[in-house]
Amino acid sequence: MTQRSQIPVPEDFRSLSRRRMLQVGCAALPGLLTPRAWGMEPGNDVLQQWLKRTAVAADPAVSEDFSPAALERVLASIGDARVVLLGEPSHGSGAAFSAKVRLVRMLHERLGFDVLAWESGFIDLERTDAGLRSGMDPVQAAQQGILKIWSASAECRPLFVYAQESHHGKKPLTMAGFDMQLTAAGSLEYFARELRAFVAKLPARLDAKPVAEQFLESFGRLNRYTDALAAKLDELGRSGVNGAARGAAIGAWNKSEGDAIRPVAPDLEALQKAAAALEPLLREGSPADRAGFMVQAVRGLTAYGANLLEDQGKHTAEQEAVYAMGRENRRDQANAENLRWMIDKGYAGRKIIVWAHNAHVMNAWYGPHFDSISLAPLQGGMKTTGAWLTGWYGRQVYKIGLTTYQGQEAMVGSGAAAVPAAPVGSVEERLHRMGFAEAFLPLRPGNGRKRCPVSPVEMRIPKFKEESVDDPAQAFDALYFIDTMTPATSIG
Repeated sequence: MTQRSQIPVPEDFRSLSRRRMLQVGCAALPGLLTPRAWGMEPGNDVLQQWLKRTAVAADPAVSEDFSPAALERVLASIGDARVVLLGEPSHGSGAAFSAKVRLVRMLHERLGFDVLAWESGFIDLERTDAGLRSGMDPVQAAQQGILKIWSASAECRPLFVYAQESHHGKKPLTMAGFDMQLTAAGSLEYFARELRAFVAKLPARLDAKPVAEQFLESFGRLNRYTDALAAKLDELGRSGVNGAARGAAIGAWNKSEGDAIRPVAPDLEALQKAAAALEPLLREGSPADRAGFMVQAVRGLTAYGANLLEDQGKHTAEQEAVYAMGRENRRDQANAENLRWMIDKGYAGRKIIVWAHNAHVMNAWYGPHFDSISLAPLQGGMKTTGAWLTGWYGRQVYKIGLTTYQGQEAMVGSGAAAVPAAPVGSVEERLHRMGFAEAFLPLRPGNGRKRCPVSPVEMRIPKFKEESVDDPAQAFDALYFIDTMTPATSIG
């Protein structure tokens, strides 16, 4: 037996990529496999030493989440930021939802953040907030606006209860949405009533009513396939039709009904024309009558209409490849502009928490096929909401990415999928090795906190895939680490 075969191989070695081996800079395989080469000797490993000095242990088993001393470190890291973005590695990360609920409470109670903006409809969340204020069942109120990946999640339910209870105190937690999309049944009908009521108050000389009706009619035509498809899927679900049988049923439905009502280009052209005419008329209204909100809602629905055409219309495979990135860029820019309006006008002077996916929170660009990350502007890539907001507001925005070492994830109502153990040497594996169940890791330097001393750093961003990041403090201002991810579960 040769000397090489006698060297013990770490259990995680099979997950190492060739790129990772080269980045370690070892000239020979035996050297690569030794504990010293992986930095497992704390005295020689500057990254491990920095993590030990910087990471703040969280204990979700206690009501305060952090010890008093640890909590002060977390609050000092966030400092005087006015907007905190809370990410998640997937929309099925139940343990991440629970951690975010605790972080929202901390930000509300200790730092005065009193607006929670969800990655759900800009229009829809008005119904949720009104429902919570009126005493409606908190889950029912949440489902009037918030996507069911969260509003039907048992892990999020305590937040809806907390938000409702906050309306009995001195500092209510306002629920808002920033997504251009419609995310709950009944929201289009709600907006149509609101828009008609608004234009009815405008001066008669403006003759705004016909323009508003043209806008609503054009959007309705673009949206009708989406509504009909949702109704058909719901019908099949109630009948127990799933898997291949459901796919076949939808194919048959498309041929008989669906294809005839897919959005077409003339519908989008009519919507854009009506929006261009309607927006200056809306600005004639009073701010007290929500003129700014109406303008943003019309802009958002116009962008959403373009996405509906590209997503639900009939296209070639080549067109679809181009449209996929275009839709995401259009959405993230529109969502960022909604948040900008909220920060500057809608909730001026108030502190805002944003609940979204890591992919929207990070200050980085997503690659053309959503398979890579770039900290620099990327031709053909996706510019995220976090990148837009950081460009506008700088250090006023504090971005927290959530990550994990291993576990499972599943959206509400879906089967669980394994999250494999993070590769040896990654930030997640190192935190796991240190024994953290959960931890807050400040990345932004300042007030005695030093920048990560190693570049590049291997970390999971924005989902569960490992990436090599030159400056993690650009992508996120902090990480919240969860050792074992658990799936989201249904409220039942």
